[in-house]
Amino acid sequence: MNSVSYPAILSHQSGFVRRFLFPGFLIFSVCFYSYRFLLGMGSPLTTVYDSDAPEWLRVSKDVVWLAVLLAGLVFSNGEPLAFARLNRRAHPAFFRLLFALVCLFVLMGVIHLFHHQSTMDTFLYWIRYPLEYIPVAFFMPIFVVRWRPLVPMLLGLGWLSVAFLCFELLSGRQMGFYNRYGSMLGSPNDYGVFCVLFIIGLLACARAWSHWLLLPFMVCGLALTLSRSAFAGLLAGVCSLLYLRRARIGVLVGLVLLISLAGLLIWKFPVVFAFEQVQFGLAHLSGLDIDMDNSAALRLNELRVFQTRFGEFDLAPLLLGTDYFHIESWYLALLVRTGIFGLLLWLVVMAATIFRGWRYRNLSQDHAVATSCLIAICVACAFIPYPDAFPTNLYLWLAVGTIWLPVGPEILELAFV
Repeated sequence: MNSVSYPAILSHQSGFVRRFLFPGFLIFSVCFYSYRFLLGMGSPLTTVYDSDAPEWLRVSKDVVWLAVLLAGLVFSNGEPLAFARLNRRAHPAFFRLLFALVCLFVLMGVIHLFHHQSTMDTFLYWIRYPLEYIPVAFFMPIFVVRWRPLVPMLLGLGWLSVAFLCFELLSGRQMGFYNRYGSMLGSPNDYGVFCVLFIIGLLACARAWSHWLLLPFMVCGLALTLSRSAFAGLLAGVCSLLYLRRARIGVLVGLVLLISLAGLLIWKFPVVFAFEQVQFGLAHLSGLDIDMDNSAALRLNELRVFQTRFGEFDLAPLLLGTDYFHIESWYLALLVRTGIFGLLLWLVVMAATIFRGWRYRNLSQDHAVATSCLIAICVACAFIPYPDAFPTNLYLWLAVGTIWLPVGPEILELAFV
């Protein structure tokens, strides 16, 4: 009989790592970028501030994560480690695919490095940004087995972000672009996804009135981000909840409110919220000369560069990618960095995960919510490279890891291997 006991697999949050270390890191992930507003510094790409934080401060989050990962591996007792190992063995095809994705990123980074790619760009965009939090998926049982014991803390983080947003609004300063706000997460796009994850979780799981009370505040928070990617992700994630009887009415009402709110925002902030690229394209075809904001101009320039690199379907860039250049869509960025194989492998990994989560959605509430959250993030990634951005990349791999946790009869199979 295996050393992993049935009670250990079903345990809620036993041990130092699950009870203190992992919840503490979740709190850290939400609060880290609050320094942007509090200290008045941040990247001009995501804030209104002209100067970014010093390098040591920006890198500190990576040091903390490495310390948490190492501590999780060292201080977990034998059963969580054995549980994580058995869970990987129970799904060898998926975890081999995930490992192949990691190896492909590293291999492509080495190839690009030998083709005179910047060493720093190679490290950041082929290794650090996309791969830093993948270990969460491999070692998920070490950190969390069931999410329900963490619900009070998660609700507290939701209310904390709302309080910080109110402080941001009343202060007369802002963290995001123009009239967009990012609350504690420091970026309107990341806070938009954060709100989306909370809305999905509350629609699927809320029972007490205090849970439902948080929902309209998170919707308002999402509205203040004016994040188009987050709105698209919410639409996809919410639609994936329509099978739930308890959430169906709330989802339908929410969809009506979302469409109404989106229409109001487009009318109120047409330059910021509307799709400037589409407007410009239609005006250009009509022979009109109109001005675009800086964001739209950058997106169009990125698409022109992408078309130049891939427009003729040359074999080399399709297989190996091209020299790094920034492009907002994560899926196009995958083509740039890893070629067609990286894009296909990523799609297979995410499709397999979503298929599994959808299959077990009626057996586990954790799997149902994680699946909807993963769908939302994957759709939002079509607009923004969220797998590069902390903390959304962390939440992406937490959703993947949760979906590949054992459920139903799989628990018994692991306990008595």
